[in-house]
Amino acid sequence: MALTSVSVAGEVSEAKVEETTIAAVFPNWLDLPTAVTANILQKVGHVDVLKSVQFVCTGWHCISMDPLFWRTIRVTAPKTYLDLVVGKHGFYAIKAINRSCSQLEDISIAYPTASILRHISNSGKNLRRMRLERCSPNSFCFYFGLSNRELLEAAKKLPLLEELEFLHPDVSMGCLETIGQRCPLLKVLKIIKRKKNIRGIECDDEEAFHIAKSMPNLRHLTHLRNRLTNAGLLAILNRCSHLDFLDVGGCFNLDLEDTSLGKSCAAQIKELRLPHEYLAESSDNEFDITTTDLRNPAVPFMEEESSDFWEEELLSSIGEEFQGPDEYVS
Repeated sequence: MALTSVSVAGEVSEAKVEETTIAAVFPNWLDLPTAVTANILQKVGHVDVLKSVQFVCTGWHCISMDPLFWRTIRVTAPKTYLDLVVGKHGFYAIKAINRSCSQLEDISIAYPTASILRHISNSGKNLRRMRLERCSPNSFCFYFGLSNRELLEAAKKLPLLEELEFLHPDVSMGCLETIGQRCPLLKVLKIIKRKKNIRGIECDDEEAFHIAKSMPNLRHLTHLRNRLTNAGLLAILNRCSHLDFLDVGGCFNLDLEDTSLGKSCAAQIKELRLPHEYLAESSDNEFDITTTDLRNPAVPFMEEESSDFWEEELLSSIGEEFQGPDEYVS
């Protein structure tokens, strides 16, 4: 009897030692401070938090329901074409925006739609930074893309916006002047075009003149692969007196070598990146979904087919009722 008790006690002791060792090597995540856990979940990704992470435990669910967790939102490009077209991408983007309860301060969104932009503007009274990636109509997606009117309507409700970035926009940037007027605190503007420019192509200073006329408080301007000429850049320098960072990579219509404009840039701008100074992170393939990525076994990729064809094909292939982002609720 005594030997049995000693044996049991020994096993219990060994079990406790093993538990202590495991706890030391693999600490319990639930013991982490809430702020640390929230920071980790931010890095996981907001879409993944909505899809699965929030259901892991009560603590993580409580964090995911806190509007402060959604002050900064990053929604990257979806992995599949089907996620774009059937509205999953828009659904999770809008759900994340609604979770912020108007506490939204910083958002980066790929493939934004008019519906997503409306939700941003309605929840963005405190928005300081907005990054729109691939905000262009596309032949393979029948309800994506933004127009100037939609951008201007959103700008009306974003008076505190300080940083605005367009990555690979194909829409007209003729609305920049009105955006500048409606967002008087704008200090950072980044426009990164998709197509590379070469010397000798058609010149266009329209965007530069809009910027010069309406954004006098600008401090940082990134204008990659643009068609502006020396005249447009001179207008920006004359009107944006606070500008101390200028990146005109790929703007090969500019001639800044051994010119008075080049000397003015060097004197006024603290950090200047010239047209030939291409950065790796601004390549054409950044944040792109290729044609191969968009192919889906259930939905053949036919880029030139009409919108009606795509809707019928999708409905028959997935066997579900199509829903656009406007039909989703938080």
